Amino acid sequence: MKKSLARVALAALAALMLLQTDAQSQRRRTSRRTTHPSRPQPVQAPDLPDEPSVVSTADDTPPATTRRTPSRTRTQQSTQAENEQLRGTVRDLSGQVEQLSGQLKQLKSDQRAMYDLEQLTRAEQRAEQLRTQLREVTDKEFQLQERLAEIDYESQPDSIQRRAALVGSLNPSAVRDAIAQQLERERVRINKQLELLGASHTRLEASVATADAEAERLRQRVEAADQGQQLPPTPGTDAAPQPSPSPTPAAQPPLE
Repeated sequence: MKKSLARVALAALAALMLLQTDAQSQRRRTSRRTTHPSRPQPVQAPDLPDEPSVVSTADDTPPATTRRTPSRTRTQQSTQAENEQLRGTVRDLSGQVEQLSGQLKQLKSDQRAMYDLEQLTRAEQRAEQLRTQLREVTDKEFQLQERLAEIDYESQPDSIQRRAALVGSLNPSAVRDAIAQQLERERVRINKQLELLGASHTRLEASVATADAEAERLRQRVEAADQGQQLPPTPGTDAAPQPSPSPTPAAQPPLE
C-alpha cells in the first residue's frame, strides 16, 4: 500500500515538473515575440477641405539599387584592355607590312639594276660585234677596190700585149682578146661585190649607231640608279619609280 502511494506521488511530481517546463517554454516564446514588436502603421489624417495635406514618406522603403556597377566596370576595363591589345597588334602588323614593303621595293630595285646591267652588257657586246663586222666589210671593200685598180691597169693595151707575149701562141690577137674578156668579167664581178658590201656597210653603220645609243641610254640609267641608292631617302617621300626596261634591239640580218 505504501509503495503504490509512493508511485502515485512520483507520477504526480513528474507531471507537475512537465507542466512547469511547458509553461516556461511558452513564456520564452512569448518573450521572443515581444522583443520584435511590429512596426505601427502610420495613420493617415483626414483631409481637411481648406488645409494642404502632408504625406509622410519616412516609412516608404526606397527601391533596391542594382549592384552591377563593379561588374560593368570590370567588363569595360577588360574591353578596353582587349581593344588596346588589338591596337597594339594592328600597329605591330602595320610595322611589319611596311618593313616587308620596303624590303620588296629594295628587292625590285636590285632586280631592276641587275636587269639594266645585263642589258647594258648585251648592248655593249652587240655594238662591239657590229663594229667588228663593219671593220671586216671595210677591209673587204678596200681589197676589192685595190683589185679593181689592178684590173684597170692590166686592161691597158700595153699590159695585155706583155701578158700575151708570155703565152707564146700562134694567134696573139685571140690571146689578147681572151685576156681582155677575162679581166672584164672579173671587173663586173668585183663591182657587184662592192655594191653588196656598200649596202652592208651602210646597214652596219646604222646598226652601230643604234647600239651605241642604246648602250649609252642603259649606262645613264645604271648610273642614275647607283646615285639614287647612294643618296639617303628624303623623309616623307617615297622612292622614285624605276624606269621600265627597254626592249632588246632587233637582230640585224647576216651579211650576204
